[in-house]
Amino acid sequence: MDWLSNLAPVLLTLIGGGVGWLLKSKLEAKRRIEESLQEQAAQIYLEILLPFATLFSDLSQKSQAETLKKIKSREYREKSFKLVLVGSDEVVSSWNSMWSTIYAAERGEVQSTEILLEFGNVLLAIRRSLGNSSTSMSNRDLLKWLIKDIDTVGANV
Repeated sequence: MDWLSNLAPVLLTLIGGGVGWLLKSKLEAKRRIEESLQEQAAQIYLEILLPFATLFSDLSQKSQAETLKKIKSREYREKSFKLVLVGSDEVVSSWNSMWSTIYAAERGEVQSTEILLEFGNVLLAIRRSLGNSSTSMSNRDLLKWLIKDIDTVGANV
């Protein structure tokens, strides 16, 4: 019985250390996966947003046609699909809302300025998704760099 009282602290230390190591390794693996996913998401966000930046900033007819062709391409649709898979819930929701607004604008149901508002919401959701969860920026603030006459566009944007 004396040997059991001497062995118990050693066994408890070994078991506690093993459990601690196992938990730590699982948490580190989860963190690595989340970091990798966030890096993938950031790349996809950038690839998805660049055509819209061109669309809103270069209003020449040639540039608009080329950009719309890119947005309608199969490659762009594949990137959009990836966004739906790896994007945060807020990003996917705002992305879907923007596209619903685009479709409604094509049918003449909403003004095209609504698309800008929705695009700003996408930017804001992405900003939060990439670690700025407590940002004080608004969707309009995130559009100011892109749209030179944003102050004349209207109160909704």
